[in-house]
Amino acid sequence: MAKLLAALLLMMVAIGPACAVAPASRADTVAALDRYRTDFAKIRGYGSLSSADRNYVLFSDAMRRVLTEHVKPFDPQMLVDKAEDGLKKKKAENPRASDRVLTEAALDSMLSSLDPYSSFLDSERYRYLREQTQGEFGGLGIEVTMDEESGLIKVVSPIDGSPAARAGLRSGDLIARIDDVAVKGLNLHDAVARMRGPVGSSVALSIRRPPATDANTRVSLTRAIVKIQPVRYRLEGNVAYVRIATFNQSTSSALDAAIEDMRRQAKGRLTGAVIDLRNNPGGLLEQAVQVADRFLETVDIVSVRGRDPEESRSYRGTSGDLLAGLPVVVLINSGSASASEIVAGALQDHHRALLFGSRSYGKGSVQTISSLSADTGIRLTTARYYRPSGALVDCFGVSPNLEVKPTHGNTEETHPDPATCDANAPTPPKPQVWMAEDMCPDVMDKAPRPDDDRPLECAVSAIRNRLTGTLAGGE
Repeated sequence: MAKLLAALLLMMVAIGPACAVAPASRADTVAALDRYRTDFAKIRGYGSLSSADRNYVLFSDAMRRVLTEHVKPFDPQMLVDKAEDGLKKKKAENPRASDRVLTEAALDSMLSSLDPYSSFLDSERYRYLREQTQGEFGGLGIEVTMDEESGLIKVVSPIDGSPAARAGLRSGDLIARIDDVAVKGLNLHDAVARMRGPVGSSVALSIRRPPATDANTRVSLTRAIVKIQPVRYRLEGNVAYVRIATFNQSTSSALDAAIEDMRRQAKGRLTGAVIDLRNNPGGLLEQAVQVADRFLETVDIVSVRGRDPEESRSYRGTSGDLLAGLPVVVLINSGSASASEIVAGALQDHHRALLFGSRSYGKGSVQTISSLSADTGIRLTTARYYRPSGALVDCFGVSPNLEVKPTHGNTEETHPDPATCDANAPTPPKPQVWMAEDMCPDVMDKAPRPDDDRPLECAVSAIRNRLTGTLAGGE
């Protein structure tokens, strides 16, 4: 069975080979690669490029994988066009660039053109992804994506307890400058590389916080070892509050321990649970399934569909409910992505939980990470995932049953660029909707204070006064 890795930038990933679907024409692939060899030699300015050259073999391997494994088919000549854009740009920037540098530029340009999540993994990024799955890594602790409209880097979410979180960065913030370098004009890889650095070193970020139109905040952050604590918890009276910050290798076991500890603290009198997935960027598919299964019986949780229909996979729950039918509310917002959306969607579809907050991000695809060499790899979008109801999560996200906004801070939502979405995808059915004034009137009637967490307060109030068991989300 393929091993699973957590990934940067909202990735839900699998490691190993994806399903193989033969490209439309082997001859077209060979012709495109022959053109690449010829044009590579012209762009670098001397000689010819042998089909046995290790840099050509690296590129050829990557392109063939795109053509056979990516969730969407591509024209091989178009892939070469994108690769040559990267070649030309790198040669213009560095006329003395080595063949390896030029090849990596070609790979980076080709793979980043496929979709917002596919990419070439140089040695640094490849190592970084592997470190993340262990729950500890060096950096700022910030999940980002490229904002196509502004050309800036958009914050999806800061990781709990990270330098980014301590500095006050918020979902939706736009990074305009990194130290004294303007972000506009950089690609995502180059911008992220500038934010990384040795532990203990500092970096200054100039932030544009919508609706402002200029960078009006500058923060200094010190890079650190980011230790991801996947689960934090406490009692709100007799209501269990569980904050899940990420889905790494220890999330489900940490959830089990948290519920057991709170059950002891409450002397067996828990009345329900709030599962907080706000600003959780995702992680391991395997862990998302296990967390959802903690509250579900033997029902469908998620299905993963790639290019080959015969290779589709469905994941089902097992018998047993960690909370024995007690009411559950899940908190989501536009920083909830990927694995978070699997959990939220499954619990909503099976009427096991109500969702409070705002629409989730809409990252419903799976990335397969595979190696190209000992220290480099590629990340390809190889499948999309679907909720038990059949709804596609990609771009649509998961809509709450009850919309409740925070009373302070940035309320701007972050979602994928519509231009990257499937225009032919069917719109998911709308969930049953409740009003906050009806579900938690005691919370909505009082004047908000600056430190109030209104979504959480509403969830706790609803569990205490309105919700009763597993059919809380039913018709």
